[in-house]
Amino acid sequence: MISSPSGFVNSSFAVGHNVVKSILFRIAGIAVQIGVFKLFSLLASTRSAFTAYLMFTEDYIQRLLFIFSRGFSHHAALVLFLTIFLLGAGLYDTFLWGLDSPGYIATETNFTAASFQHRMSKRPGYVVFSSTRPGEVDGLEKHFVGLMNGNLFDSNLNFTLTGEVDLGTPEPVPPTREFEPELGPGPRIWLDDEGFSVSPDTYITVGGYLPSNNLTSYSCPWRPGINESAVWECSFDNAFAGIFLRETMVGKPEIHWDDETDKRYLSVYLSPNREDNPWAVLGMGGDTAMMKQMFTVTKGRRRHTFLDTALKISSVYDYYAPFPFDEVHDIIKRSWNVDPALTNDPTITQITEKLQIAKADNSSMHLGSVVKIGNSVVQVNFEWLNPEGVPGKVLFSVLRISAVNITLVRSETLPEPVKPFEKCDRFYYNEATGGETYGTNCYKEYIANTTGARFFGEMDASSVLIVSGTLGDGGSNISSKAFNQEAFEWLAKNERKLDDLVLSRGYLMSVDPKLVTLKISTSQPAMSYLQVLLVILPIVLAAIIWGLLWYFAASHYSSSLLANLYATTNIGHTNTSADPQYMHKIPDIDLIRKDQQVLMATSTGVFVHAEDSESNVASVNVVNQKLDDPKAPYAPNNNSYHYQSPALLPG
Repeated sequence: MISSPSGFVNSSFAVGHNVVKSILFRIAGIAVQIGVFKLFSLLASTRSAFTAYLMFTEDYIQRLLFIFSRGFSHHAALVLFLTIFLLGAGLYDTFLWGLDSPGYIATETNFTAASFQHRMSKRPGYVVFSSTRPGEVDGLEKHFVGLMNGNLFDSNLNFTLTGEVDLGTPEPVPPTREFEPELGPGPRIWLDDEGFSVSPDTYITVGGYLPSNNLTSYSCPWRPGINESAVWECSFDNAFAGIFLRETMVGKPEIHWDDETDKRYLSVYLSPNREDNPWAVLGMGGDTAMMKQMFTVTKGRRRHTFLDTALKISSVYDYYAPFPFDEVHDIIKRSWNVDPALTNDPTITQITEKLQIAKADNSSMHLGSVVKIGNSVVQVNFEWLNPEGVPGKVLFSVLRISAVNITLVRSETLPEPVKPFEKCDRFYYNEATGGETYGTNCYKEYIANTTGARFFGEMDASSVLIVSGTLGDGGSNISSKAFNQEAFEWLAKNERKLDDLVLSRGYLMSVDPKLVTLKISTSQPAMSYLQVLLVILPIVLAAIIWGLLWYFAASHYSSSLLANLYATTNIGHTNTSADPQYMHKIPDIDLIRKDQQVLMATSTGVFVHAEDSESNVASVNVVNQKLDDPKAPYAPNNNSYHYQSPALLPG
């Protein structure tokens, strides 16, 4: 196969099947062999080398013996070069195959994924993990498309997720409780009249209890903001910094099944499985990473589909060094927005100064907000954490910025209500990934507070994309390394495309494959216009050479040994000795024994080589056999003895 940018060389002419292509190449190869044979036959006729011509049809051994027996003569040269050229001509079709570039053309057709549902993997992968070096954006689009197409269908199905999905209609409902972020519900997406709702983590500002130093549980209160948003801003003891760093999972949705259980603090989280989901580790700690997931929550017959995006940016600093104001300000400014016109917001400097004050007070701090915008809830949190190795001994400082966006994309009513995977005497729900229910949370729940215990429904992490490394190194204290601007801008520019790919995988596995469009690529054998030319050209040249041979050479040089024997011995009194033609009625020729010899014979006689003392055959002068008109009768040789029927004697 060759590679060329030229359209003349590249495969572009479809032939339907490789068999057709092989036949065309073989025909071209045969045409080359015929052309070579006829060309050398024409050369033999110009040299009156009839013996050499007869050698053309013999096998390689006989030709080799002839060449050695004749030495350096034009007869031997003709036979030698014919043999070489015929061997080369036999490889002509192989040469044509070698010109494939690439030898096929791809045709692309769109289908719904349901058309190929029978070819889906038995257990498609619901998690796609991407890890590249920070800032390597060249080829990143191809990288993500390849990853998102993996582990869905049989390996021999050449498909591409187009990102085209019939999302359906989101159907949120009005809140069933008053907006009260201090003690009650904050910004949420409400789903039914019983209080079924989804929100980002409402305990993101709650720390644990530390009995080692008699500190009580820590909680930073939320306050109402503008447009029904909630905000928080608190400094706290460094003893809680390690808890937030180790235990706060960025991006996990919180599911509130109804108002009754929500007031009893029985909301649950859609948390990643540690067994197969790397976000269980990357979602905590000080890494810089991004996660997108499509998840569904089902209660009764109502199923709701969400898209969840979580971005976590981290940078680590020396706690005992002065506050790195410029580095912190730069990373907050660049993460604020990809539009430079919006990065001059004075709030950026205010946040940096507040973190600086917390550092000066030997405290940790977090501040942020959560707001509902349409069918989405967005949560942003800025943290300055000073985790302790032992009480009173800070190890390092961490700046952590997190942003979570949860959007309702589809609501639907199922034909049947969701059924529990197993029986349980507690509040519980089904757990599923990739559309497959694998268990419940029954034995993961506390045995207390089971009054009115019942089955809630099902939570399904349908499709997850995790991007690690690309956005930066969260362990660096340099802003540009901790958070790569070029990668951030690329992800922001291509976010819609990534969303569509995540939704495509999720809908395909968990919702309905009929709603997802695939692009199916099929390879069809093809030829380049160069190959077409090299197929036609030998056929034309072979026809021209054959015509020249017919016109300029005696018919004997275009006839076989049998045809020449048939004509020159005048079998059947055909009188074609000067102009052998194709034989239409071929007599039976057999081998017989006569006078202790084996002879070839027909029904009317035998072929013998007649020798006579008066016939000086050895003195035949080939020069005398050259005719001005090759179709005219041969001039008689004065030294030859003539028979009325030479070489054919009556049996």
